[in-house]
Amino acid sequence: MHTLNRTQDFEYITFPSLQGYGGLFHCFTTRKGGVSSEEFASMNLGMGTGDDVENVEKNYEIMSKRLGIRLKDIVETDQTHTNNVRYVTDKDKGRAMKDPDYNDVDGLYTDIRNIALMTFHADCTPLFFYDTVKNAIGMAHAGWRGTLQNIAGKMIDAMVKDLGCNPKDMKAVIGPSLGQCCFEVDEDVAAMFLSYDSSYSELMVKKGEKFHFDLWEINKRLMVKHGMDENSIEVSGLCTKCNRELFFSHRGQKGKRGLMCGIIMLK
Repeated sequence: MHTLNRTQDFEYITFPSLQGYGGLFHCFTTRKGGVSSEEFASMNLGMGTGDDVENVEKNYEIMSKRLGIRLKDIVETDQTHTNNVRYVTDKDKGRAMKDPDYNDVDGLYTDIRNIALMTFHADCTPLFFYDTVKNAIGMAHAGWRGTLQNIAGKMIDAMVKDLGCNPKDMKAVIGPSLGQCCFEVDEDVAAMFLSYDSSYSELMVKKGEKFHFDLWEINKRLMVKHGMDENSIEVSGLCTKCNRELFFSHRGQKGKRGLMCGIIMLK
């Protein structure tokens, strides 16, 4: 079961699978504890959302202080719903709240300490990875397009190839995002999923003209397919649209929303 942590009025979530490792920090932020207002209330970390830049900058300062993470240690990317992943080094740090040095990247991984990998979310699935033996980490933004393009498997394969990881030594968390209850698509998108893997029909429910897929389970299956132990994968079970008092939701707020972030870092 996830843990809701509170530092003053700033709230963030941690997960049992990744707790208890002395050199590891991770969290998923909520919409609580910032200074933004209206649809961005209150801990909005998205610079391109339409929120006042000054408010977002203040939110970063609050988050940094509450979590004990230096802003200059954060690495973030220009997410575009791809399956592209990138190895991160110290030279990539220091781009928080600025245009990233690289575009079209939705996954980050590293084995270097004091680099805070950050991805942004407001319904799309955050994927956390940790190799307990090689002491390597990954953080991915898996929207339905990224899920369909197997960004989970791409991350595992990259960590194996570049960092010598063994999938059997890896832990993963599938974080707060749209559950099957709220992830609905039209027939054309449903056909894309079934074309990729016909067994996804087991994870699909038809409600009227809409098709509901279980993206959490699809990502879990992809991780297992790429060598991970099923028992090493934690599904948070938190639907962002169903819990809008705690989370921003793109679908739940009809596009007018802030952004939360998933963070993982080796200390």
